[in-house]
This record gives sequence, C-alpha cells and structure tokens, in this order.
Amino acid sequence: MAASLEYTQGGCLVVSSLMFATAAALIVHRLPSGWKVTTKKRLSGHRRLKLLEAVGLVRGTEDGLRSVARSQSLGALSMVLLTAVLVLASPTITNVLAGALLVASGWQLPLMISRSKEKKRRISVELELSDALGELVMGVEAGLTLEAVMGQYAKRHRSPLANEFAFVLDQVALGKPRATALNEIRERTPSAGVAMFVSAVQQNQRLGTPLAGVLRQQGDTARRRRRQAVEEHAARLSLKMIFPTVFCILPTLLVVIVGPAVVRLIEALPG
Repeated sequence: MAASLEYTQGGCLVVSSLMFATAAALIVHRLPSGWKVTTKKRLSGHRRLKLLEAVGLVRGTEDGLRSVARSQSLGALSMVLLTAVLVLASPTITNVLAGALLVASGWQLPLMISRSKEKKRRISVELELSDALGELVMGVEAGLTLEAVMGQYAKRHRSPLANEFAFVLDQVALGKPRATALNEIRERTPSAGVAMFVSAVQQNQRLGTPLAGVLRQQGDTARRRRRQAVEEHAARLSLKMIFPTVFCILPTLLVVIVGPAVVRLIEALPG
C-alpha cells in the first residue's frame, strides 16, 4: 500500500513538474526582449545551427537566435531551482528523476515552441500560395509585371506569404536579380509549393514563355496538391479513430447492451 502510494505521488509529481516546465518556458519565451537577460557571448557554430534549424531563416536573425538561447538558459535555470527545492524537501529517487526530466523540459521547450511556430508559418505559406497564384495570374494578364503584382499583393494582405513577396521586392530594389531573390525565399521557406513556384518563374525567365500561362499551371498544380493533401488527411482519420473506438466507445456499448443480459443471467442461475 505504501509503495503504491509512493508511485502515485511520484506520478503526480512528474505530471505537475511537466506542466510547470511548460508554463515557465512559455512565459520566458514570450517575455519582451527588454526584460530578458542580455549577453554578449557568441554562439558556437553547432549551437547556432541547432537554433537556426528550430527558428528558421525568417526569424533566424542574431537577435532571434539569442532570444531563443536566453529562453533556454532561463527556462533550464528556473527548472534547476525548482528541482533543488523538490529534492531538498523530499530527497527520493523519484524526485531526482523528476527533476532531471524537469530540467530537460525547460531546456527543450523553447526549441519545440520555435519549431512549432516555423512549421505553422510554412504551412500557412503553402496553403496561401494556391490562392495567391490566381491573383498573380489576373495581374499579369492585365499587363502588370510580376514585381508589380507581388507588390500589390503585399500591400493588400498581412500574411507570411505577403511578407515573403515584400522580401523579394526589397531584395530586387537593392539590386539583386529576380532569380537570386526568389532563390532566397525558397531557402527561407523550404516547402514543395514554394520550390515549384520559384522553379517555374526562373524557367520562364530563361525560356521567355508567357508568364501568365506558367502561373496558371502552377495554380492548378498547387490546388490539386492541396486537394490531395486534404484527401490523404481524411484517409488517415479512419486509422486514428481505431484506438478511441476500440478502447473507449466499444466497452461502453458492451456495458450498456450486454450488461442487463448478464445481470438477468446471474439472477436466473440457481443458488
């Protein structure tokens, strides 16, 4: 009984520790930059690559990388202090293991949050591109250049894709060729739709084919890929429903349907 109670308390401690670590990392990650501890220490090459992989090139500026690094340090430090309090209050193996898990969570959660934000941004760009290509086609068919159409789109919309179009226009205004600027947004947003769009525009620039036709074909391809992605997601839902159906719904149905019959059978048995 005592062992069972100790395991229950240990499980509750681990769960509460994880919840506290998540809340602390979120709070630290969302603190204004002026409130965070500043440091002049340069990030090592390996550390910078890991942070850049999590944050992405769009937010992977020097300030952005240092912000995530500070969040990791402060999150891990706060978890170390909490672990010390827990271990001093009750120096058990369970508390030590929970503290180690807590410190690891405080260190990794800022990276997980950054990866989640970057993934959402890339998905948003991918989904918006299929609709934006229709506006680009109409503008090019009306006689505007690609840069002019992208500029109009960037002015009318406030979205990740509009920011990417504005970035291309800024690079072109600085004197970079269009192909180089498009290559940079392909590196900033490495998704299949953006890569196909950039490749099509660059091929059109080399071959001199009508741009409107190329963009229209890219729009059809993007919408077809979007529809196929939705169909694949819908097909996977049936597999995801197996677990809740077997372990949650079927037992309830068995209790409701078979339960009364079992009760009557027990009452009907002699003795």
